[in-house]
Amino acid sequence: MQKNDHEAKQFYIWCQGDDWERVVDLDTKALVECANKQIPLFLKPLEDLKPSILFTGSYEDMMCRKDMMKEYGAMEKLVRNGCIHMFNHGNHPAVLSNAEEYAEIVYAFINDMM
Repeated sequence: MQKNDHEAKQFYIWCQGDDWERVVDLDTKALVECANKQIPLFLKPLEDLKPSILFTGSYEDMMCRKDMMKEYGAMEKLVRNGCIHMFNHGNHPAVLSNAEEYAEIVYAFINDMM
């Protein structure tokens, strides 16, 4: 369905380049295979991650669960240096629908970590 959505297609091209469709197909195949075989998506627990992590999202994101803030809060407690920023408006992904404010938040996050 996403491959037929014009905005999604533009986003995939922006992120992956001209071979975006192959990347999306392989990613989907890998996710379905993990689900079917009950293989975890991550091989190590979040607690093992060393870098700081900025969790971002939008309250209006129709592609994410409605309890995303609760889930982010649980993940933030597991990582060493986590930070959450939720946008009041925007769709999926937040980096696209809130590009300018997103850039400012990421810039500040990176500077705070240095």
